[in-house]
Formats: sequence, C-alpha cells, structure tokens
Amino acid sequence: MVRVRLRACQRFSSTLGNARRSSIKCPVRRPENLSTMPGPDMRSISATWLVLALPLAVAGLVTLLVRREHRDARARTRLRAGELAARRLGFLPSVRSRRALRRALVRGPETLRFAVARALARHRDLKALRWLLEHPGTLARRPMAALSGLLRGFGPGARAMLITALERKRCDTRLECACIEALGVGRCRSARGSITDRLLSPHLELRVTAARALGRLGMGEAIPALIVALSDDSWPVRAIASQALGRLSATPAIEALVPCVSDRSWWVRHHAAYALAAIGGEGHDALCQLAARADDRYAREMAREALDYVERSERA
Repeated sequence: MVRVRLRACQRFSSTLGNARRSSIKCPVRRPENLSTMPGPDMRSISATWLVLALPLAVAGLVTLLVRREHRDARARTRLRAGELAARRLGFLPSVRSRRALRRALVRGPETLRFAVARALARHRDLKALRWLLEHPGTLARRPMAALSGLLRGFGPGARAMLITALERKRCDTRLECACIEALGVGRCRSARGSITDRLLSPHLELRVTAARALGRLGMGEAIPALIVALSDDSWPVRAIASQALGRLSATPAIEALVPCVSDRSWWVRHHAAYALAAIGGEGHDALCQLAARADDRYAREMAREALDYVERSERA
C-alpha cells in the first residue's frame, strides 16, 4: 500500500510541474520596424580592406620600381656599348664606318649622338658637321665647352662652314656661342665681322662670348667695338670686354677703361684695372693716378691691387 501511494504521489507531482512549465511562456521581443535594425559597420569594413590592400599595393609598387631599374640598367648598358662602338669606329679610316656613324648620328639618343659626332670629327667629316649645324637641337643638352670642343675637333677645314652658319643665322643661341668660341680659340681672324655683329645681339650669352672671342683673335681692328661694349647694360659684357682689351694691349682704350675701375660691379673694376696693368706704360700711369686721386675708395683700392700685381710679376 505504501508503494502504491508513493508512486501515485510521484505521478501527481510530475504532472503538476509540467502544467506549471507549460503555463510560463518567455516573451519574444520583435522590432516594430525592420529598418531600425543595426546594419554592418562600414568603417570597420573599410579599415579591413585598407589593411588587406596596403601590402598588396606596396608589393606592386616595389615590383614596378625594380622592373624600371632593370630596364634603365639595360638601356644604360646598351648606351655604353654604343658609345664604345662609336669611339672604335672613329679610329677606322673607312667609308663604311663613316656611313654607320652617320646613321647613328641621325637615329641615336643624344649621348650616343655626341660620341658619334666626336668620332666623325676625328674623321674630319664635314658632311656630319653640316648636318649638325642644320639640326641644332641634336645636341641641345650638351655643355657649352663640350660643343665648342666638338666643333674644334673637325679641324681648320670647318672654319669656313662655321662662319657661314653664323652669317646665315642657321643655329640657335647655344650653337652660335659654341661656333664663336671655337673660332675665337682657333684665332680665325676672318670671322671677326660675324663675331663683332654678335656684340649687338639681344642675348646676353652671345654678347659675352663674342667679347671673349674678339680678345682671343688678337686683332686691333676689334678695339673700337670692344670700347663700345664697355657701356653695355649688363656687367658681364663690360667685364669681359675690359679683359679682352687688356689681352689686346689696347692703348686707345685707356680713357674708356679708367671710368670702369669705378664701376658698380666688382668684376668690371677688377678686369678694367688689370687690363690697364696689362697695357703697361700709359696704363700704369693711369693706375697710379687712380690710386692717388680717385674719389671712389673702391677704385683706389683696386688700382693699388693691380699695381701690386705688376710689381710682384716684375720681381718674379
């Protein structure tokens, strides 16, 4: 009996627990509007993509730079090989080598063209020189000294062609300066007229180069034009003209040089005083007067410096 009652109690308690659990329901909250539900965070997504893409971009950039460097290295190697070949062909006195060099002069890059032009200058190839004068942009980036040396390399036979190019004004300013410099260093006196005309050029570089070349020609006929250049608006022209007059020992230019010792430009004062010292005789007398009586203190100092230079030269 006890067992029967115990089992009946257990069944009653389990039934009562199930009924209580079934009666308790958990409320489920549902949003009234679906648009108010939180979406994905775009900032975090963008940051994630940035973190992922940045290494890839850096790797791509490094790859491009390495490829470019390799390409440039190959181009430099080919260019050096071409320049070496041009120099070697310059030592071969044959028609075929000159033809090959002329083709490279027309088609190659500028550095190779310069090496080819030097090789053709060694051959005294005036056809190549004519082509260069007709195409001034061929060596547009070469320094002035290199251009002048190249033109001198074609030899004395090229002087007439250079003078003709100056008279016909076929060249640009840089190439004209190189022609004038080459003619001045070569002391080509027949070029004096063409060079003197450049003293009136609107280009400062041409005027300076012309004044320097006239001093190198060693011709007294150039003195009047250089005296006029002493009144140029640009101090480099006045300075080089003074130097040229000293090189020419131009006694007729003493009166024009004396005021230049008081010029506002130091270089003009320097070259004018040393030009008077180079003239000697009356030039020395003019310096002594300047050192003793000049109103300008800087002129007195420059005159004394030039006189001291003369004394040291005589002692040596």
